[in-house]
Amino acid sequence: MGLGAALGLPEGAAPRSRGRSELGVVTGASRSRSAGSGAGRAAPTARAVATRVLYRVDTDGAWAAPTLDAELGRARLDARDAALATAIVYGALRTVPSLDRIVDAHLTRRGAPVDPWARAALRAAVYQLRHLERVPAYAVVDEAVRIARTGRGAPVGRFVNAVLRKIAAESPGSGGGPDRIEAPRAARDMVVRSLGELRGERFWTAERSPPPLDLRVTRGRDAAGVAAAIRAARPEAEVRLARGAPRALRVRHAGDVRTLPGYAAGDFAVQELGSQLIGALVGAQPGERVLDACAGRGGKTAQLAAGVGATGHVTAVDVHEHRLERVPVELRRLGLTPGSLELQTVDLSVGTGGLEGGFDRVLVDAPCTGLGTVQRRPELLLRFDPGQPARLRDLQAAIVRNAAALLRPGGLLVYAVCSPLSEEGPEAVEAAFRDGAVSPAPVAAGSAPPEVAWAAAVAPDPDGWVRLGPWLADAEGRGGGEGAEPASEGGGWREATDSYQIFRGAIDRLPGRG
Repeated sequence: MGLGAALGLPEGAAPRSRGRSELGVVTGASRSRSAGSGAGRAAPTARAVATRVLYRVDTDGAWAAPTLDAELGRARLDARDAALATAIVYGALRTVPSLDRIVDAHLTRRGAPVDPWARAALRAAVYQLRHLERVPAYAVVDEAVRIARTGRGAPVGRFVNAVLRKIAAESPGSGGGPDRIEAPRAARDMVVRSLGELRGERFWTAERSPPPLDLRVTRGRDAAGVAAAIRAARPEAEVRLARGAPRALRVRHAGDVRTLPGYAAGDFAVQELGSQLIGALVGAQPGERVLDACAGRGGKTAQLAAGVGATGHVTAVDVHEHRLERVPVELRRLGLTPGSLELQTVDLSVGTGGLEGGFDRVLVDAPCTGLGTVQRRPELLLRFDPGQPARLRDLQAAIVRNAAALLRPGGLLVYAVCSPLSEEGPEAVEAAFRDGAVSPAPVAAGSAPPEVAWAAAVAPDPDGWVRLGPWLADAEGRGGGEGAEPASEGGGWREATDSYQIFRGAIDRLPGRG
């Protein structure tokens, strides 16, 4: 029996036409079906949800995580189907180039444009055929055809059927998830040039999907107790304390974080582990004045507010006023009352906006390409612009130079980017301080207070920069192998999902003041 018969498809069947409609091109009838109409009518199954998310990412520039959350909320899938949809979305986005090559190789007319909805259905289906174990091929093909037909009509359904028949008839795939994130050649070359061959290759190691949700337990709460309460409420969830990071929990499969025990009471904040390290490296102390120069929605602002306490002062600055609106709300939820909190909308790339200087510490978590978040946001690679890092370098240099001018003499600067690229790390800081006014200031072991001491385990590279990434071994077995740094006690930071470059420096001379 041929594979076509095994799939329940007509043996030897082939498309009757080689016209444009065969290729799922947006023509006449299909053009009238918008993303909000025909494409949205597919039944709420795991594969339909995944296809819808992939379609939105491709056509609307949507981010996968919030789009998936919204679609899952509407579909109300059970835990098993929600996990399948998640696996398809993240897996397909990590392997778009090879999925598209497979599809394109089976088109009757090579290079012909494919309808975006059909492309999304094909990406979802081919990913399953090539990478997911225990998924019957006939079920993948049958549902992909139904999804395509529901969204775009019978001609597109026949097109998807014909393409998938040919792909399914070939040798099966690996039967396991991808072990690497596929990236454009320009992105791969830039990462290797920035990190070196070993780290540059390991940067693209695909971690377990989906990445964990990291929580930072509030001061005064017991991390083990918070973890136990979540486990009790969500027996299906994975909850563990991060190694060495005293207040970090790593959580998977726990559902909406706002429904977890302790959220309303302010027992924890949602904050990725590497981000927690950045806040710890600032080392805010009671009574100090601290500037969060690119505060965004205030994840690290809350961490700094906890550090300065009721006698300190935190100024949170961002160029976008709406991002700052949530900061006081989050601080109240967490029970934080710094002596004073000031919110300012300032574009630090052009000046200091009249801010009063004399800060003890300044954090610049600069806007960047975000390439270090590809484990959580692989769709970034679909939009990668090789010229963007150099343009951002100039912006970052201006921001850090103006922010540093607000420090008191001898104050501490922490600069961080969620990117592995040298343009956005050392080159930006070198451009900002051409006179050598800043020098590395690593945390001294034994001298830091308990809340910051875990950051002393971070070993900077010879140039003074701390770099986090998948080349570092951790408790989940990521990285490792020949040439990898060994895991260590106190090395919870090695588990960070995102990749960062962080510089902690002492300012010897304020910019522009001799």
